[in-house]
Amino acid sequence: MKSILVFSNGEKIGDGIIKLPLLNELKRRLPYHNLFWMTDQGSTVYTSTLKNISCNYIHKIYEKVNLNYFFSNKISNNYQLEKEFFDIILDTQKSVFRTLTLKRIKHKTFISGSASGIFSDIRLNKNIRNEKKYYLEYLYDLLDLILKKEVDKNFKFPINENIEVNLRKIFSENHNYVGIAPGAGEENKIWPLNNYIEIGKYLESKDYIIVYYLGPNERDYEKILKQNFQNAIFLENEKLLDSFNNIEIIMASTKFLKFAISNDSGVSHMLSTNYCPLIKLFGPKDSNKFTPKLKNLITVSSSELNSDKIEDISISRVIRAIEDLD
Repeated sequence: MKSILVFSNGEKIGDGIIKLPLLNELKRRLPYHNLFWMTDQGSTVYTSTLKNISCNYIHKIYEKVNLNYFFSNKISNNYQLEKEFFDIILDTQKSVFRTLTLKRIKHKTFISGSASGIFSDIRLNKNIRNEKKYYLEYLYDLLDLILKKEVDKNFKFPINENIEVNLRKIFSENHNYVGIAPGAGEENKIWPLNNYIEIGKYLESKDYIIVYYLGPNERDYEKILKQNFQNAIFLENEKLLDSFNNIEIIMASTKFLKFAISNDSGVSHMLSTNYCPLIKLFGPKDSNKFTPKLKNLITVSSSELNSDKIEDISISRVIRAIEDLD
């Protein structure tokens, strides 16, 4: 069995979800390679929150290897990397010191975009060095240097079967459901709650039941939303799901939604499973740079109005995006 080592700076939950399609591409394109994953000083959710998903792809994880940048020292303080060999090393970060240290590990082929690809065994083209690209597209370009194929745009995240069984007890086949995630970690990414309430009333007039996804900073929203939408579902309050990971619950629930609406947030990554369309609202950030190219992902950006303020997106514009889904 051949091997490929992917080196990263570590993954928090958003990064980890963004890279799940990359794991699928690596397995699909290189089925006879064991996939090894490595982080330097950072940790990865592939050993914790997303372990149940990542274990379907990753053979072994070297976490927090603590690379030594001085050639007179061991490569790592925590692993015997001098004894390892990989057919391919794929360096996804751009720190030159890390790249030079990583290249000391025995290998056949080394791929890296660091320093415009000067250390890569296969030359990078100008397209790969495009800084305005969505990060995942950049990783696909690096992967193309190993084996070029069309990206599987129909990839859907693996869903925990036990969660799905319990969700079927909550969602009825006789109703249509829409997911709404009205919060975000940064205030300037949040479309006004009153706008979401107006959208919710529009959806209820179309006989949809709303499923709300609230983060820890949006708990004060719950009382307001319950007053306005008595039939709404708040999955974090469902006793049937108490024993499951909240992130996996959100991802699995998308199989039961007609579509979802979200700000540019961590929850939006969890809703981007490709099981249902997601309408994603953008304010200050470039929607092209921070959005993967998926058929089921529709962006609505304030930049359409030459504005960087998400509150400038009108309710009618979001309703139009909803109607365009039909």
